[in-house]
Amino acid sequence: MQTLEIKVPDDKTPLIKALLKELGITVKVKKENDTPNKETLAAMKELKEGKGKKFDDVESLFNSI
Repeated sequence: MQTLEIKVPDDKTPLIKALLKELGITVKVKKENDTPNKETLAAMKELKEGKGKKFDDVESLFNSI
C-alpha cells in the first residue's frame, strides 16, 4: 500500500472525500494549522522588540533553564 498526500481547499474536502470513497480509496484527513498560537505570537513580538535573551554558548542556554 502507498500513501499519497494532497492539499485540498476546505470547501472541496467533502467532494474529494466522496470521489475517493467511490474509487475505494481510504481517506485520512490531516488538518494543517499554520497560525501561531498566542504564546508563540507573544514570543515573536518580544524578540522583534529586542527583549529576547542572548547566550554566548549552548551550555549557558541550558544552564538558564
